[in-house]
Amino acid sequence: MKLPLVDDEIRVAVEVKDTDTEGPGRRYAIWVQGCTLHCPSCCNPEYLTPKGGTVTSIAELVERVEASASEGISLLGGEPFEQAGPLARFAEAVRARGYSVTIFSGYTLAELRERGDAGPLLAACDLLIDGRYDRDKPDTTRRWIGSTNQELHFLSDRYSPSDPQFSEPDGVELRLDNGVVTINGRPWGRGLP
Repeated sequence: MKLPLVDDEIRVAVEVKDTDTEGPGRRYAIWVQGCTLHCPSCCNPEYLTPKGGTVTSIAELVERVEASASEGISLLGGEPFEQAGPLARFAEAVRARGYSVTIFSGYTLAELRERGDAGPLLAACDLLIDGRYDRDKPDTTRRWIGSTNQELHFLSDRYSPSDPQFSEPDGVELRLDNGVVTINGRPWGRGLP
């Protein structure tokens, strides 16, 4: 399903400007709005509809990332590859400025390679965490992974599976910002300890 956007805009659900629970290192995390996969027990069901969120220009998002203390961005959802064109241009822009790109997708790498529109976004990605969340296959051993069918794909030499941060335990972050509590991190399909 194509979202109703022009090429220089992204429909954003939520942004977290400084996190270490949504990918390697300090991240600027962006959850995009809209997903047609509808995995049972999705941890972000409010991001499924393509009509929510805020339409934001690529240039504005790049400025926000540059103003942060992050070493990279993480794209989550919703489903990032349902906005593949504008997100590819955004990812290319931040990578050109030295930031890394991590993407969480419900699609598998094989499915993405078959899609005609996914190539540029994959080419701008350093780390892909792929596969639909499966609540019947919880994974409690790998960082940033919700279910055992999901995989880490190192698409550049920016990160290595032998890096110690990939074996650290999952974390959870709680924030209070202008009276609003946000929680992110640990894949919620597992439940809290």
